[in-house]
Amino acid sequence: MAPRQDSIKTLSNIARILQKSQPSENPLAHITGMVREQLSVDVCSLYLLQDKTLILVATDGLDPGSIGHVRMEVKEGLTGLAVEKLQPIIVQEASAHPRFKYFPSTGEEKFRSFAAVPLLDRETVVGVLTIQTTAAREFSVQEIELLRLIAFQLAPLVQNLVTLEILQREEKREGRHLQLQGIAVAPGFGIGPAFFLKTGVSPVIPPLAGQKTGQPAEEWKKMGAALKKTTADLLRLEKRLRKKFSKNESDIFYSHRMILSDKTFLKKLKAELKPGVGAAEGVAKVIGGYIRELEKIEDPHFRERAADLEDLRQRMLDHLYGEAPKREKEKWEGILVADTLVPSDTARLDPKKISGIVTARGGVTSHAAILARSLGIPAVMGVSGALSRIQPGNLLIVDGDEGKVYVDPERDVLLEYEKIQERNADRLLELQRYAAEPALTLDGRRIHLEANVGLISDLKRLPYFGAEGVGLYRTEFPFMMRKKLPDEEEQFQLYRKIIQEADGLPITFRILDAGGDKPIEVLSTGQEPNPFLGYRSIRLFMARPEILEVQFRALLRASAFGPVRLLVPMISGMEELFAVKKILEAAKQNLKKRGLDFDPQIPFGIMIEVPSAVALVHHLIREVDFLSLGTNDLIQYTLAVDRNNEKVAAFFEPLHPAVLHSIARVAQVGSEAGKSVGVCGEMAGDPAMTPLLVGLGITQLSMIAPNIPLVKKAIRGIEYGRAKAVAEKALLSATAQEAKDLLAPLREKIALDQAG
Repeated sequence: MAPRQDSIKTLSNIARILQKSQPSENPLAHITGMVREQLSVDVCSLYLLQDKTLILVATDGLDPGSIGHVRMEVKEGLTGLAVEKLQPIIVQEASAHPRFKYFPSTGEEKFRSFAAVPLLDRETVVGVLTIQTTAAREFSVQEIELLRLIAFQLAPLVQNLVTLEILQREEKREGRHLQLQGIAVAPGFGIGPAFFLKTGVSPVIPPLAGQKTGQPAEEWKKMGAALKKTTADLLRLEKRLRKKFSKNESDIFYSHRMILSDKTFLKKLKAELKPGVGAAEGVAKVIGGYIRELEKIEDPHFRERAADLEDLRQRMLDHLYGEAPKREKEKWEGILVADTLVPSDTARLDPKKISGIVTARGGVTSHAAILARSLGIPAVMGVSGALSRIQPGNLLIVDGDEGKVYVDPERDVLLEYEKIQERNADRLLELQRYAAEPALTLDGRRIHLEANVGLISDLKRLPYFGAEGVGLYRTEFPFMMRKKLPDEEEQFQLYRKIIQEADGLPITFRILDAGGDKPIEVLSTGQEPNPFLGYRSIRLFMARPEILEVQFRALLRASAFGPVRLLVPMISGMEELFAVKKILEAAKQNLKKRGLDFDPQIPFGIMIEVPSAVALVHHLIREVDFLSLGTNDLIQYTLAVDRNNEKVAAFFEPLHPAVLHSIARVAQVGSEAGKSVGVCGEMAGDPAMTPLLVGLGITQLSMIAPNIPLVKKAIRGIEYGRAKAVAEKALLSATAQEAKDLLAPLREKIALDQAG
């Protein structure tokens, strides 16, 4: 029987992944996840065959820490049996089979049914693809056939991996080092031996095979005990982190405790407990649902909160299964290598012992990255091959400026990085000097530099980086973790706390930007063919004005405690703007009647993100106090390029003439009206873009805080007059390349200044 249509889609997706892959990449993790989802199994793993030894190289479902460490000879295990027989091996009760081989590090004793298919490149076995389930299951003919087809596609790639492994061994024999690339998240350079975070965040533990499940009341009792123990864990970690750093850094554990006591969260947990469904399954499903929602979001500030919830989920499961965390006993010294770092791991970071951090997952806005920057520990995250191509004890160089990781580097590379470390110390001192100075061009043009913020914990470091305020505070996170919308009082308390933590710095609160890449369960309207062009943001609030009025009332009340600005996203025309201002006025009148204080002159602005707003900006400017260009969305909508679609990523071009004309028009209209125009997209934090934006007339830039000294240095090294002349020439360009060529001299000067 032929595979189903969705199976064919899976095969074509895998083919595209393999076609796009570079030799230095490892797309296998993505493929195992795709197979696991397609076949609705609990585990999909892939083993590489080298010198009669099977090595686990990718898995979705087993402990990721076991990748590269689980090895068995062909004569061992059910996986080896597939190599010996050269045919699929299908077993309903794997642990009962005489060839079953148990690896404690994987946690696979929980899985029952097993299937393995050998990967054949012509007549040579190069690996094995396996699937596992927690419940006894008879795999269908179609499922096994799909596995065989996938194995057929994977075989050439796995053969290439074998060749690559051989080449790497040759490189080591010849003294050539291995270099991995990731995301630079914490600056500086670290040198030391690799050690692995062995436990980390494990995949969700499904019910043990044969484990008895009590009645719902009994399971709820177990749940209550686990909640109590987990809350105690979090309180202990919160106190430790507060003592070690400050209240800001410990807030993540406070927020976790608040989740555990949230009535909606508890109600959802209890609703999962039905006959035959245990407490662990309830925890896995409810918190897993939150995680999946966060992972859908394009904005990294929210997407990376999924790792925080993984930590919370794992602690709950540890207590439900009676498995005490083992991480406290591990010795942390050298370069820490892990799949990811979660909040409870970051509480143990010691800059005196840890000289660098390398993770396979994570990014600039992850909690671990924030803590690494606070501690001054160089870190590179999102490193493909971190778990499979680094071994414990390898000497590593972590380049937190360029996002590079060197494995067993040559002596001359080591000596060079030791020199770079010395220069870097001087550079950091210089950047710190820039942080304290105003952002003035050589000919006196003043630019205001502010920070994009998504968490309260981000606020403490703003003065250190020289931020003059918060140009964009995202208000979505509290809404995303609840089934019930937070009321006015809850929002007011949160916004007041944010203002107090900012300690007098002005904060621009972007009102709730729901929909698109920021799905909020309570406001969900179901699946949309194109959510970015659908029922999102202001369009949603035109139908639900009461939600917007509640947020306006909370923000207005908070404005009595410090300087606040209101920023409304996704305005496309005057009708929407008038409607929003009407809701704001209603909120003000409500507070007046209640005798509550607020700033009656609170600055009100809108984001320019869609072409229609650019076309109507000369009308819109009359109704607002300031404008903020959201260049990420503006580029997406102007060029009709989905920024989440890898196929069209090359068309997402900030220097496209249409984009430059849009920025120039908005800046000009703002200047003529005597009102501030800022940029808060990725362009704002790129020093190479600074001369262009300044030359186009932008007067305020908002970015992630660590980029502020870099951009400030760029501003202080250019003349506004020259930048303006070059920008005007760039506006005459017919192509993005022409604009790049015109800007090249200024951008090269910036690059040289940054390096010096």
